[in-house]
Amino acid sequence: MNIDTEFNVGDSVCYLSGDNIIYSTINEIIIEISYTADSFLMVYKLSDGLSVPRNNYPIWDKRLFKDKESLIKYLSES
Repeated sequence: MNIDTEFNVGDSVCYLSGDNIIYSTINEIIIEISYTADSFLMVYKLSDGLSVPRNNYPIWDKRLFKDKESLIKYLSES
């Protein structure tokens, strides 16, 4: 099975926490598949302890970005 993960283990990422840009690294990717519910859940575990579910943004308010420039571009387009 091939599952597209936007980020890979070891990738550097950043996210907003209040007015601060936080830099971290992907430490682990957890994937849970439910055949009965016909769904899956992917969670990125970061080196700073934060866990970010991939497939339920914007419900979870920590969107990950590859770099500061893509974060700023996203904010300017919002």
